[in-house]
Amino acid sequence: MTIYINPEHVFLGLTGHAVKRSSQRGIKNKHVANLLKFGRKNYQNGAVYYSIGKKEISKFQNICPELKEMNGMHLVTATNGCVITLFRNKDFSLLKHR
Repeated sequence: MTIYINPEHVFLGLTGHAVKRSSQRGIKNKHVANLLKFGRKNYQNGAVYYSIGKKEISKFQNICPELKEMNGMHLVTATNGCVITLFRNKDFSLLKHR
């Protein structure tokens, strides 16, 4: 399977796997940028998780009304900032605070 990466994906630091997952899950580049900017940051298992939930939506709704459609989106980066994967899950219990 060939994956074509456009320059915006490289600018955002997406790996080939992250590009594939974002395409499969309907997560756009603007969503990735908003996750990195407004997402709740959690360090777990040697990675950094950025998540948008109800708290972030209510906190930043005046700045970015687009967050309403992003409830339950998560982005996982390596410690160097490279985006590894993206997924949707409204259950935030997977983000254990350790």
